[in-house]
Amino acid sequence: MIQGKVAAAGRESIRPYMLAWLIACAILVVANLSAISNFVIRDPDDMLRLLQVRDWLAGQSWFDVSQHRMNPPEGAGTHWSRLVDLPIAGLILLTRPLLGAANAELAALVAVPLLTLGVVMALVAAITRRLLDREQAIFASFVVPVTLIVTHQLRPLRIDHHGWQMALALAALLAALDTDRRRSGLVGGAALALWLSISLEGLPYAAAFAAVAAVRWLIDPRESQRLVWTLASLAGLAAALFAITRGLAWSLDHCDAVSPVHLAGLGIAAVGCALLTRWRSAALHWRIAGLGLAGAGALAAMAVLAPHCAAGPFEKLDPLVRDFWYLNIAEGLPLWTQEPVIVALVIALPLIGLAGSAVQFQNASGERRPAWAVMLFMLAAATIVAVFVQRAGAVANLFAIPGAVALFRLARQRIDGWRSAPMRLLGTLASLLLVAPSIAAALVNSAVEGEAAAASRRPSSCLDRRQIQALNRLPAGDVAAPLDLGLGILIHTDHRIVASGHHRNAAAMRDLFLIFLSPPQEARALLERRSIDWLIFCPAMPEGGHYKRAAPDGLWAQLDRGRIPAWLQPVELGGKPGLRVYRVTR
Repeated sequence: MIQGKVAAAGRESIRPYMLAWLIACAILVVANLSAISNFVIRDPDDMLRLLQVRDWLAGQSWFDVSQHRMNPPEGAGTHWSRLVDLPIAGLILLTRPLLGAANAELAALVAVPLLTLGVVMALVAAITRRLLDREQAIFASFVVPVTLIVTHQLRPLRIDHHGWQMALALAALLAALDTDRRRSGLVGGAALALWLSISLEGLPYAAAFAAVAAVRWLIDPRESQRLVWTLASLAGLAAALFAITRGLAWSLDHCDAVSPVHLAGLGIAAVGCALLTRWRSAALHWRIAGLGLAGAGALAAMAVLAPHCAAGPFEKLDPLVRDFWYLNIAEGLPLWTQEPVIVALVIALPLIGLAGSAVQFQNASGERRPAWAVMLFMLAAATIVAVFVQRAGAVANLFAIPGAVALFRLARQRIDGWRSAPMRLLGTLASLLLVAPSIAAALVNSAVEGEAAAASRRPSSCLDRRQIQALNRLPAGDVAAPLDLGLGILIHTDHRIVASGHHRNAAAMRDLFLIFLSPPQEARALLERRSIDWLIFCPAMPEGGHYKRAAPDGLWAQLDRGRIPAWLQPVELGGKPGLRVYRVTR
């Protein structure tokens, strides 16, 4: 009987969270139903991820994450981790006997982001319960899906690694709040190691979590276990994951993924801190000096082994690639380059969360005071990262939810004391902005935005799946297509392409840009050098505007004016107007 009561209580405790997740899933599926039914994958990273999974399931090596139908005959390398492929491939294999290959893919593309959303919601609830109470944890789980910058990364068909990054960031934060120091270090370090294996974007967060553990040890020597196990778990698992996922397929030439350079730095930091914490009689100033020495040793090793990585993976991009690709990828740029609505979506909730966390830290006592200190520090660190890289805003927004929920509770307590019922209602509605500022920002932007501005962000008709599939009527060959169209061609046809917007293929990107920017005869020489069979042109794609402005006499601009060189033979595929296809004659 007791066991039955415990089981019933357990089911009762998870019902609110399950309800929140199911409601969020239903809303996201309905909102994205058109894209789902038409198999419209909007982000190039999601397209390349699907291609990577397909190639692996078709027999490509676990260690080979290159795309061999891009940049023929060499192929195009990537730095992506196979770990992200695992749940996608697993669901495809599980459902393929029942649904068929195409529907199994679609099911995985819908299910994986929504399952990740459920994990993220559960972790936010667990963190909030640790900091506040169960009631606020339930409320926090409902806040996650109304945080638009978060659901943008967890909507159906969004299968790239961003959802993993958010979940692992939250797992590391939850571990940092654990009062069991050894478990905290083991779990937190493991979460950070997984994050780094998936994306090097986790490196500043790993440094911030390590700094938190180090400061806690400086304040309380009993915290040595947390510091040592965090760094040991991080360094050890990162090395194991590197061996498991990379094997011998690595090079010190690239600075965009974990390599032996980073593993050396992590190892030195872990060993240095382990030795330092054994010096129990050391005075505070010696402990600070020792931490500085361990950190300097790690950085020095990385600088010696790969000095070219100090500037980051994008600093040495070809100027043409930087201007026509990198500077047009808004999510990788700092906030001061973004539109006001994007700035509001990214930074509003973190600022509210910082205020709420600061208030809670000031008022907290007992075990919750250091927990709120950790929360406040990590939120501040995540917010700074988000200012410099827009897509990092999702992690900052998730870290902000407990503080925002706490501030909302304080506001409600004051509003409940107002005598006027209408004022209480208005106050309650206004206080909801503390936990859902992104909804307000999106509504305001929609109200003031013109139809032309909204239309400019809609996908081009040339990206329609049926138009791209019509290219299958042509013999499979090498295609020069706009950058934003290339991966759609790989997904829906058997053709090969020159490039997509992925930086390890920068030389091919440069050639593609030169094809469209150069005068026709120079463009022809480039096409012949790459043995291009088909040239694809789409006048409606925003990408073309950059080519026309930069090169009014270039091939793209000439085609846009209807001036077709004699060596390009138009091919009629029928169907809706949009894509224009030309055979390159030799």
